[in-house]
Amino acid sequence: MKWLTEFLSKRLPVLILLISALTFFSPHYLQAPAWVPSLLLGIVIFFAGLSMDVDAIKGIKRKKRELFMASFLKWTITVFTSIGIAYLFFSSNPELAAGIVLSGTVPSATAATLYTFLAGGNTPLVIASSLIDVAVSPIVTPLSLLGIADALVTISFIDLLRSFLLIVVLPLSTGIFMQKGFPSSKSYAKSAAKFGSSLALLLTVHIIVGSGREAIQQELAILPILCLAIFIQVVFPMISSYFIAKKLSISEADARAILFQAGLCNTALAAILAFEYISELAAIAPIINMIINLSAGSWISNYFAGKSIQEFPINKKAVAVK
Repeated sequence: MKWLTEFLSKRLPVLILLISALTFFSPHYLQAPAWVPSLLLGIVIFFAGLSMDVDAIKGIKRKKRELFMASFLKWTITVFTSIGIAYLFFSSNPELAAGIVLSGTVPSATAATLYTFLAGGNTPLVIASSLIDVAVSPIVTPLSLLGIADALVTISFIDLLRSFLLIVVLPLSTGIFMQKGFPSSKSYAKSAAKFGSSLALLLTVHIIVGSGREAIQQELAILPILCLAIFIQVVFPMISSYFIAKKLSISEADARAILFQAGLCNTALAAILAFEYISELAAIAPIINMIINLSAGSWISNYFAGKSIQEFPINKKAVAVK
């Protein structure tokens, strides 16, 4: 079982790409009720809470500036980039535009923590920032969608808040409380979390891609421009937030964490919200974003993994200015 757990967790990005491709081209896929992907994603988030290093998060209070910048850059650069791309490329298609916006206004993905760890970044900073995301996202998302004029594109604050409570807050809180209530089980929790969350996420991806396959096939003509737009949506916030962090003399480890926090959004959640509140067409963008952000994140984390922190000195000019 241990080898299977390690295989699933280490090869998760590749497996997600493989499952996505096989599901799209296969004539058969698992058809499930609409609540099943939400339940599966809730399981992923529950395991994230179960294995979360709460003590390490407490140490983040000494990094208030870095935590502020991680959240600020995520909710400015990523959100405004998503809105700008939605209007620039898809102003005539409100449902696709809504999917683009949703992809940039959900909390950070669980993969952000994994890639930060692999890249030698500050993982507690990502975890702490993602907790802030949970509070901010239900407010920002409906506001970001206000300008997209279409009767189909409406997500109320109450509906979104309910979804976040059931899919994100409740599972995450349950996992953290269970960890605190049974501290002796912590040594086994990480292994179980790796296996359970990986399996649940792969099944979520399979169901989401299968459910959106027909909509994707009907929009094959726009896929090239959609993929280009989403590539910009993912990569630009990552690169710009990293360089801004470095210009502000934020340490290399923290800058790497900010990079993944800003660029990797929980697009599985965005796809679920799109299916539930808008349409299958709106879910295309989150599905493609999920594939691109995992691929780009994997490449960038591998690049940084081969570079020691000492190879990236703090900006001395910025320090002098301070």
